[in-house]
Amino acid sequence: MTAQPDRSRWLPDTLATLALIALWALYFWRLFTPSDADALSLREGDFSGQFVAFFSYQVERLGAGEVPLWNPYNYAGHPFLADTQSAVFYPPRLLTVALVNALGRTAPGELYAALQSEMALHVLLAALLMYAFVRRLTAASGAPRLASITGGLIAALTYAFGGYLASYPPLQLAVLEAGVWLPLALLAIFEATRAPRPGALCLALAGVALGLALLAGHPQTALFALYLALAFLGWRVWQAGARRWRVWLPRFILSAVVIGAVAGGLAAVQLLPGLEYLRHTSRSALPYTEKVHGFPPRDLLQVLFPGVVSQWSPLYVGVAGLALALIAVWRRAAHSVFFALAGLAALVWSLGAGTAIFDALYLLGPGVSWFRGQERAAYLVAQCAAILAGLGAASLIAGPAEPRAARRLSRTLWTLASFTAIAAGLWLTLWLGSDQARYEAAGDVAVFATAIAALSALLLPRLLGGRLRGAWALLIVALVWMDLFSVTRGGPNYEPVRAGDRLVEPAYLADIRADLAPGARVDGLRGIFENYGTLYHVPDIRTISPLRLEGVERILALPDDRAWELLAVQTVLIDWEQLMAPSVIVGAAQDALGPFNIHRLADPRPFAQPVYRAEVIPDENAIYARLGDPATGLDFIRSTALLAEAPGVDLPTDPPKTPGTAAVTQFEPERITIDVEIPAPAILTLALPAYSGWQAAIDGERAPMLRAYGGLSAVALPDAGTHTVTLAYHPATFTVGALISVATLALLIGGVGAARRARRAA
Repeated sequence: MTAQPDRSRWLPDTLATLALIALWALYFWRLFTPSDADALSLREGDFSGQFVAFFSYQVERLGAGEVPLWNPYNYAGHPFLADTQSAVFYPPRLLTVALVNALGRTAPGELYAALQSEMALHVLLAALLMYAFVRRLTAASGAPRLASITGGLIAALTYAFGGYLASYPPLQLAVLEAGVWLPLALLAIFEATRAPRPGALCLALAGVALGLALLAGHPQTALFALYLALAFLGWRVWQAGARRWRVWLPRFILSAVVIGAVAGGLAAVQLLPGLEYLRHTSRSALPYTEKVHGFPPRDLLQVLFPGVVSQWSPLYVGVAGLALALIAVWRRAAHSVFFALAGLAALVWSLGAGTAIFDALYLLGPGVSWFRGQERAAYLVAQCAAILAGLGAASLIAGPAEPRAARRLSRTLWTLASFTAIAAGLWLTLWLGSDQARYEAAGDVAVFATAIAALSALLLPRLLGGRLRGAWALLIVALVWMDLFSVTRGGPNYEPVRAGDRLVEPAYLADIRADLAPGARVDGLRGIFENYGTLYHVPDIRTISPLRLEGVERILALPDDRAWELLAVQTVLIDWEQLMAPSVIVGAAQDALGPFNIHRLADPRPFAQPVYRAEVIPDENAIYARLGDPATGLDFIRSTALLAEAPGVDLPTDPPKTPGTAAVTQFEPERITIDVEIPAPAILTLALPAYSGWQAAIDGERAPMLRAYGGLSAVALPDAGTHTVTLAYHPATFTVGALISVATLALLIGGVGAARRARRAA
């Protein structure tokens, strides 16, 4: 007789998973509705100008079977792969790229919709992974199935639909996508440490989760995740029985090495180029004062009153969720002490220099001083609060009936509800009374928070009463759902515009593109904006990417005519009638700011220019000072190469009367070919940012790349005559990183296969 599967084991979790999917669909239904009248989409800004623009380049290059190493369309060219936010090798992004290419849906609006869907699916992934972690954590602690499922659902709702993921992460897509993998890492660490000796495969899974966080493109969020994962690892190793330092420390270090090796190995293909790029960006020199900003202390009010202090409330986990998190600590639920301390530490971190503790963290915490925006530590606050909320709910349901504790909890919660009402009234009266519009908006928030607090006081003690716990548990889940969905759904991140109608290419860009000489560029002060040069294939010298080559940044800080000269700008879009350099207005257009003019410079410098004079100035600051000196004329800049080192060729004493020619015959992202004809040895100056990985060849023979004008490139041509100069971008960090990532992946696959064979043999 064939044994029937025990549906009672998997059916409740299946129903809980389906419930989370249904609630997710309800939360985001307006992003997917076919009705134009009901449609919403993420508002334009960083999401469109940074992530959709970069995504379009990934779709184009990867769809053609090419790795997008260099991007010529923004910032006069920059190392695209090395910009971590491009997330070129992030597996979910590769799936999205493959899908849009397979469907042929590559118009800008279609790309907008595809990346928006990727964002929404990551919110669902966050919910499911958080559910799995808290469900397992509470079940392993002895909680009955009803308690652990309820705890998992509440934790999933609190994190996925709380104030943090509803604030800036959907617009800062890399922040959101890097942040969803921490629950998987915690789950893997928990499973690995259930025995005294940590299990290697589960530790490797934790490394995979953190590797995915690194590949998602926001190193700061990945650092937050790494900190909490390692702290949880130490806690779990201690709990598993290694309570003597001589035992605990080696086990912890070995486990951490396994996790770090897997995470770093998988992400090496992105991580090594990114670390190299970071050394050459303007971010590398940011002072302390630029890195210490966090939440102002008044933002803590938004724990109860969201949207009153600022448009986003990343610290909001719901009034009911906050009450459940406090209950977890009060009832000393398993692991509640760890997550309460971690959440409190993250909250202090999020205040930045607002507390004296941050200076010690800045000096002693590995990686803390690399980043600005310390308020992003709200990510850890949201994670810990969601886990605590789940633990609190499970602890209420799991224990025996406690009528006395129920009455004590009821009195406490009603006291808190009363305090919320009184605080709201005083705050609104004293602070907002003179501003009618803000008073009304804040009043709505205060009344809603008080109502949720009262409902929490009414419902939560019922879970300790011992009767009808299933019904009360369902009501608590419904209360958390109503609380979060009412506050965070929609909001300032969205506008009533269909995603497919976004980013229609302006008609004037096609004419500008067609008019550009090979290698020539545009200064999109108007009419392009953001990183839309990449989206529309217009080589712009501007960008909004937070990582920018310092050399190009300093060139753009020079007077406009000098920056245009050095960067081979041919067309300028601006509302001025006259520029600093001679130009002709060849057209007029209009953007969101109003009308503007399309200027074509009268005598633009070409991308490649042979010169016969050079000055060697080893000090880069002195080069920029020379370029910015009014006494240094444009004729001098065009005819003389300012080099960081001797060119190694004998230039003519008197420049030849015939200047020679340099024609760009091939201009592709990672390969440029220039046919040169010169009457004497020369320096071929290039409007190409100086960056390691670019290699030059003259007639097929390798030649050194020189650094010119502080942040650009040049090649010395030792002989007169006709030559073919080839420039190719082959960064060693990508090659090495790719080999490490492939080797790590192969070892993981081999390790899993060996473990399965060993299990079958056993």
